[in-house]
Amino acid sequence: MSLISAPTWGDEENEELDESSIVESSVVESPWSGNAKLGFIFSKTNETSMSTNSGASIIYDKDEWQQKGEFSTYYTKGNEDNDGTNKYNLSYGMKHLINDAWFVYTNSKYEHDLYATYRKQLTIATGFGATLIDEEDKTLNIGAGPGYRFSQRQDFDPDLPGKKEDEVIANAFLEGSSKLNDRFELGGEVRVDYGEENTTTNIKGYLKNQLMAQVSLLLDTEYINNSNVAADSSNSEIYSTISLSYDF
Repeated sequence: MSLISAPTWGDEENEELDESSIVESSVVESPWSGNAKLGFIFSKTNETSMSTNSGASIIYDKDEWQQKGEFSTYYTKGNEDNDGTNKYNLSYGMKHLINDAWFVYTNSKYEHDLYATYRKQLTIATGFGATLIDEEDKTLNIGAGPGYRFSQRQDFDPDLPGKKEDEVIANAFLEGSSKLNDRFELGGEVRVDYGEENTTTNIKGYLKNQLMAQVSLLLDTEYINNSNVAADSSNSEIYSTISLSYDF
């Protein structure tokens, strides 16, 4: 005669825990992420006005490789036909981690502006970088290397209408971010592209306030300075925006 023992409640519970552990371990975090934003803009170039801005970014982060693509637009109607803000930017960056402290990077950026001194600018740079801080709530990176820049001035430029320039540049940057708490995050970047014809300094800063799971209020400011501009243009540009951002 054989005896068959019925499973106990404890055995069933252990089986359920084992099954849930298998399910959790099989879930792999996607290397893809991104965000989109829409808001209004305060801009100060040759005049002051307010209008709209939009942008989107997508990020791929897996193992030693990090890639990021960005798109942004700024638009406002000025008081004159050849003034205001109407520009868009496309950028792509790639980073390969050598170890926990060092990385190599390549980035490219295309800018198109209807009213600033330079109607078109294409910048490509590559170099070595170092991670100074890499903690759960804060990061800080620096980098430097050579690059190339193509620029074309406006056809209505009073000094050099339509002039095209190719030059070798030196690129350097400092970027960081800090998570203040569960809802607030701030960060920024300083980038310098030095060339004999023109040196561009770009300073960015942002403050992000998470309103709900994937929606945040984003305040960001960008300061751009070009050392060589048209006689009737300002060397400095300021773009300050307030946007709603959706993370995915």
